[in-house]
Amino acid sequence: MLEEYEAQEGERRTQHKPFERMSFAELKTHFSEPRGYISSRERRGWAHVRRLAEEILAKPEQAATAAKDLAEVLDAIQNNQRRPAPPSVHFLMPPILALDYLYNPIARGELPADNLRAGSTGHDLSRLDPLPSTFWERPASIPSQDLYAGFGRARLPRYETNVWEYAGPKTSWGTWPGFELRCGKLEIKVKLAETRSEPFNARIFHALGFHADPTDHAPYLKIKYSRRLFREFHLRKDLTIDIWSLGLRLYTYDFQKRYDPFRFIAEAVLKDGRRLTGTQLKDFLLRNSEKHFPEDDPSNFRPENEAQVDYLITTAANVQLQDTPFKPIGPWQFEGLGHEHLRELRGAGLLAAWLGWNDSRFENTRLKVIEANGQWRLAHFFNDLGSGLGEADGAIPRPLESPQRFPSTFTAPRIVRGKGRMTTPFRIRHFQPIDDTAAFEQMTMDDARWMARLIAQLTEDQIVQALTASGFTRGDVRIYTDKLISRRDRMLRDLELSK
Repeated sequence: MLEEYEAQEGERRTQHKPFERMSFAELKTHFSEPRGYISSRERRGWAHVRRLAEEILAKPEQAATAAKDLAEVLDAIQNNQRRPAPPSVHFLMPPILALDYLYNPIARGELPADNLRAGSTGHDLSRLDPLPSTFWERPASIPSQDLYAGFGRARLPRYETNVWEYAGPKTSWGTWPGFELRCGKLEIKVKLAETRSEPFNARIFHALGFHADPTDHAPYLKIKYSRRLFREFHLRKDLTIDIWSLGLRLYTYDFQKRYDPFRFIAEAVLKDGRRLTGTQLKDFLLRNSEKHFPEDDPSNFRPENEAQVDYLITTAANVQLQDTPFKPIGPWQFEGLGHEHLRELRGAGLLAAWLGWNDSRFENTRLKVIEANGQWRLAHFFNDLGSGLGEADGAIPRPLESPQRFPSTFTAPRIVRGKGRMTTPFRIRHFQPIDDTAAFEQMTMDDARWMARLIAQLTEDQIVQALTASGFTRGDVRIYTDKLISRRDRMLRDLELSK
């Protein structure tokens, strides 16, 4: 596989027509991943597979641990090729799939987690931490963390002070537009959506001990003008479902909505100091701005006007810094390989419900590898924590980043009805993941109590810090703070932890 990757990359390097002059079809072909394609993530994974295989052969006494890591890496490599939706379905399936999306239960578990530490807590399993893992580690001190900067950093980066250069398109499955930028040695990944909920959720997950990519809100970004930004705006992986009946294709549903890239430009600054809105810039740059997807045609641009543009100012953005020591291999799942039996992943279901984070699909996770002093280790990351702080159940799409639609409670207590009568268990309300999430479903009351004790250590000041750093207005910060604390207080009472 590694040899095939090198041959494939050599072939790709030889075919290089300037991106600015490529047709949209040529761009799509160049940035797509055809059948059999080996991505850089998969190359990284296969290199680690080779190291693990050598370790198993050289140190049989440590084979069990290496074999477990090997299974995780192979699963992540396979998940790189997995589609978020089936390529085709029978015409009777869409209603069934819709009903399935509306029924993804949480907190229905009955058996204890498999990975509890031994401890002298009597019969209270809710006080036991999980064994050391690649998913979670207990923070030294939750209340002392600075959640304005977040992620253990000394200060909050100010991405808007740089003038960035366009580096490449977003080519993943995601439904929201984005791209990559570069400034000197700094590289960032930009998403033009979920600009506030994801930075907030990522801060909370990280503060409570999970691996989460540092994610920040930028009120705007300044980008040196490049035609490529507009022409490569729609190179995400195609995601369609063909609906068939009796051998005939009735309809093709496309999940990848196309957006007008000029909608995400707040202003363009010309070299003579003039400023244009995004709409004005569209008319300024394009010979015919009314045609269907006018940015797709390279001959539709006016080079003489392009030369006059100094830099672009975007609307608010969601930013992830790329130069971290952890390098991705591929997604991990909430089920399989024993993941659904891990306390930390079960407990993450309560944290997700508190925040309204319902997008726990496999493509929003990443298994990553880090090298330090010649030693390699794996870490399971929550890679995309957007979608939250709004409605977290019901029809899809669900309103996100909506303080008025964010309920003030999300739990209901256990009701003991007396001898010989059925007891109603503790329940999660107003929350359902948009996909079956086995670890969340297997969460027991003990798992929930374990996580509730961690959530309870966050201070009101920390919640305000995280909301403020994530770009919420002062009024929204006040509403969210009140509701998050109300949801937490009710949760603690419903879990019988108020004492």
